[in-house]
Amino acid sequence: VIALSPSIEASLALGNAGFGFIISAYYGAMLVLALPVGWLVDRFGLKVVLVIAHSLLAIGLWVLTLASGLMLATVALMLCGCGYAFINPATARAVLMWFPARERATAMGLKQTGVPAGGVIAAFIAATVDTDWRTVVLVMAVVTAVVGVGYLGLRVAQTPRLSAVRLLDMRRLLFLPNLAYFNAGSWVYCAGQTAFFAYIVLFIHHTMEANITLITICLVVTHVASAAGRVLWGLVSDRLIQNSRISCLLVIGVSAASGIALLMSAAALGSVGIVTAAALIGFTLGGYAGLTQTAAVEAVDPDRAGAAIGYNMLFTSFGAMVGPVVFGFGVKWIGYAATWSILAWLLLVGVILFWMSKAMTPVDKRQ
Repeated sequence: VIALSPSIEASLALGNAGFGFIISAYYGAMLVLALPVGWLVDRFGLKVVLVIAHSLLAIGLWVLTLASGLMLATVALMLCGCGYAFINPATARAVLMWFPARERATAMGLKQTGVPAGGVIAAFIAATVDTDWRTVVLVMAVVTAVVGVGYLGLRVAQTPRLSAVRLLDMRRLLFLPNLAYFNAGSWVYCAGQTAFFAYIVLFIHHTMEANITLITICLVVTHVASAAGRVLWGLVSDRLIQNSRISCLLVIGVSAASGIALLMSAAALGSVGIVTAAALIGFTLGGYAGLTQTAAVEAVDPDRAGAAIGYNMLFTSFGAMVGPVVFGFGVKWIGYAATWSILAWLLLVGVILFWMSKAMTPVDKRQ
């Protein structure tokens, strides 16, 4: 949807604010399901929730092909958000089960490279496939359904026992102060990340009148940098500064704010400047997620891992829901430059929140 955003925005007459609204609807659905999905993962394991996830994603993509305006497009993205809500808790629990602490952040980062890898593929499709965007989305719906069916054959190497975690236990997580500061920092970073990825294509398209080649290069570079960041930040956290998830997150926030400052002057610096800025933001703001998921599941007893990642997703989904729509209205009212500046300062607030949570230590000491 992001890679095809100029076509979708024009075809459905959404405008900047309308496009931000449908992206926010996607993350809004994830927000609503964040805590119950975490509980379901703890309760029923990987296979069931991954099949459900891909089924909902495929249905949502199909509904998007039927949209003619804002309303049905919003419903479609909400269905996709419901599907994606299941994926991070399930896959994060898998990493917790299958990898020791000294390898976990790296494994989580590798797992997370699926997101930018999909973005790179989507960028190439948008640039090279000369067909209507609805056809592209319909093909992706079919591919997603096929992948969902494939999960029926998943052989889980270690089947999780049924968790005794109750909704009351999940509520207790809400009152762990360090976890609350940590998740608030995650909220800020996620709001910034989703706003950046939602609008980088439209920003280049609107402010530089760039051709499809430059747009594709920027999008590919951003996602490749994001994939590299997800792996390298995990390696640094695991091996160079062992288990120091928070320290890496502090560096990421400051560097991402610097990247946004560079992006604001990119129009004057030309194509090289904007590609460089996109790469820096992709590597930092696009590469942090594996660290937050690892720290979240390590902060509680392993039986509550799904609940902990669900709690984290409650904040991140809210940030992701708010980020694009607020950014879109910001662009409409005060322009790109002022809106990017506010985002950079907000990321520094996130740095402070992560610093306040630095006393959070993993309870899972398995090596």
